[in-house]
Amino acid sequence: MNMYRQYIIALLGAMLTAVACTNDTATIEGFEADISTIEAAASGGEYDIAIRSAAEWTAIASSPWIMISPANGRGEVKCKVKVDSTLVNDARSSTIRFSASGEVLREVAVTQQGYAKHITPERTEQSVAASASRDDRWFESAISANVEFAVEAEYEGDDKWLSVDRFELNLDRGARPRSTSLRVKWKINPEPKERVAHLHLVALNAEDELESPSIITIRQAAAPLIEDNRAGDSLAVLTIFERLECWSDNGISTSEPMSNWDCVRLWEANDSALPAAEAVGRVRDLELSFFNTEEGIPQEIRYLKYLETFSLYGNVNTMLKSIDMGEEICTLEHLKSLRVAAFGLCSIPMQFANLGDTLEVLDLNSNNLSEIPEVLTAENFPRLVSLNLANNRRSMINNLSEIGSMETSPGLHINTRKSDALRELLLWENLEELSLTYNYIEGTIPDFRVGEDGIRAYTEADISERGDTLLWAVESRLPRVLPNMKQFDINLNFMTGELPEWLLYHPRLLEWVPTTFIYVQQEACHDSEGNIPSFVNVPTSQEYYFEKYPLMRGRFEFNDEIEE
Repeated sequence: MNMYRQYIIALLGAMLTAVACTNDTATIEGFEADISTIEAAASGGEYDIAIRSAAEWTAIASSPWIMISPANGRGEVKCKVKVDSTLVNDARSSTIRFSASGEVLREVAVTQQGYAKHITPERTEQSVAASASRDDRWFESAISANVEFAVEAEYEGDDKWLSVDRFELNLDRGARPRSTSLRVKWKINPEPKERVAHLHLVALNAEDELESPSIITIRQAAAPLIEDNRAGDSLAVLTIFERLECWSDNGISTSEPMSNWDCVRLWEANDSALPAAEAVGRVRDLELSFFNTEEGIPQEIRYLKYLETFSLYGNVNTMLKSIDMGEEICTLEHLKSLRVAAFGLCSIPMQFANLGDTLEVLDLNSNNLSEIPEVLTAENFPRLVSLNLANNRRSMINNLSEIGSMETSPGLHINTRKSDALRELLLWENLEELSLTYNYIEGTIPDFRVGEDGIRAYTEADISERGDTLLWAVESRLPRVLPNMKQFDINLNFMTGELPEWLLYHPRLLEWVPTTFIYVQQEACHDSEGNIPSFVNVPTSQEYYFEKYPLMRGRFEFNDEIEE
């Protein structure tokens, strides 16, 4: 019985609703829509249309980029119009037609703006610190664009301290903007003042006229002020240590005075070579090792104005790096000894010649030099007595004919058949130490004749300096080559041919330990002409030498007799 009553009540409710709807429809005359136009943005969107119609109607959009729902109805209906994002730069238009029984009741005009050509960065201002570890010296900037573009840097100063990695912009949807990201790397600011740069995002095609210029301004904080005093030296050393990203503390402790740091030696008042009274307490020697840098010698080196000895050794993955020494070290007026070894150097600036009046020792071993740096000449460095260019091999090859096809030089390569680079080194009279071990030197050791290239013969004046051990050299008019050389290493290269007479009878030959540091060349290899490295006239004993220089026998001949 109760179920029957519920059924009757529901039926009456439905009937009343139907009557009400019939009455509402009956009050509607013709066809009405609350809007006659739709103006859509380039990105599209959704729009409402309120419809009142006494008749059954249908709606059709004349373009596929417009959708209407519902697309038919009667009475009071709210329609949703969805306009898709455009793919073009120009505006476009279409219509929505409402019809009943084949008769057009109403048309609604739809217009949509096109995308203006633009390159829009997420932010137009970016601030960076003066310094950070190399892995943290970058920022990213999101870019929205609908044209291909390039990045051009403008600097408010001479330093070019920004670089932008390669980026991709996939304009796969016509003029619809797509997103990309710029990864911008920045260098350390060595100056105690802010610096500013602007990245201009410029359309690649001239016909792509932008709606407005697109610029990102980057401001970098100033570096700490390093003063010309002992405190300034301390700050400079700490900054150099940070710039190199040393992974050994090198004996530096900020809780201790600089005089207690293992890597530093200071000038003292009683030093005979004290360059100036104000140099007392300033850094005289600095030695740093075990670091990870891809940049040149930190610019703060210039603040150590009284530096006499500087040593850098042990960069991580040295052979993978290509580092220029930089110009800042060239400003030091008192530098006598410089060691930049296992650092990854591949070039030295011509300004390096500024050190010629003071530099006496230069050690560039275990770097990535591909040739003798042009700046290293006897004329530029008249005081230099020790030059170490050993172990400049970036990679190991066994056949020098491969060098011409390699993208990156494997190391220090000299072909004496085509180059005078080795010859010019051997004419450097003031040198007392020259190390060229373990490079890619091929060809013969240059020969010299008296009267050529300024070469003269040994004379009685040389005897007065060295004693009568030189008598044979004077009588035989032996070419006077490397007369002051105490250590000469050219082993483990790719040299061939005959050892020249000036070398075989050099008055200092036995001091050079030739059986180890000259005669032995690279084994199981070939030079660029297919020759196996070796000299054809290597002495089997030293007897030939003692016959010419009998007074040398007592100094160098091994005596195996044991006194009882």
